[in-house]
Amino acid sequence: MSKKFLGALLCLGVIVVVYFSTSLPITAPSPTASPGSTSLEEKICAKVSVHYGDCKRIILIDTNSNLAFAESKLGILPVLISKDHTDIVKMIHPLLYFQEFKEEKEERGPISWAVKNNVQKDFSVISGFATDEAKTIIINSAGDRQPNKFFVRDNLWVWYITSKDKINLPLEVTVYNANGHIISGVVKVDYFGFFYK
Repeated sequence: MSKKFLGALLCLGVIVVVYFSTSLPITAPSPTASPGSTSLEEKICAKVSVHYGDCKRIILIDTNSNLAFAESKLGILPVLISKDHTDIVKMIHPLLYFQEFKEEKEERGPISWAVKNNVQKDFSVISGFATDEAKTIIINSAGDRQPNKFFVRDNLWVWYITSKDKINLPLEVTVYNANGHIISGVVKVDYFGFFYK
């Protein structure tokens, strides 16, 4: 009888061990960065620093548009990133200069733009600054598109759109205030963001 009891106890022990070993979740080791690797933000800042002397921060990485925006002491630089969001494809010049936007506000109004066609095949971008006054921007000549925007600091926003097609110039843009009133009417913008009627 003790042999039967010992055999049953041994079988029960094996069943318990098998049950617990299969019910515990299997965890894969967490990936660790290899010793020489750097993050996308670090890569962007290093490249911006080479061209503009410093890189304060990466303000935004838009994975839908494959764009990142880096801030230096001089301004904001759009950067095209790879589709897997791990590497820099191209820095998009010209830089959006803080000082230029501040100095030209009286002649230009509440927004400024820079258009870059064919950054690479099937990729063009419009990017620019806007003040708090410009609550809504509609790009009439691009199918009445409203651009993406993000806040930089007091009274300063960045607006941008991307396109697979070449952006036809001049742009026709309408700017609205918080009450929905047109504050800039339909203005035309050439390549460098200069406005004319």
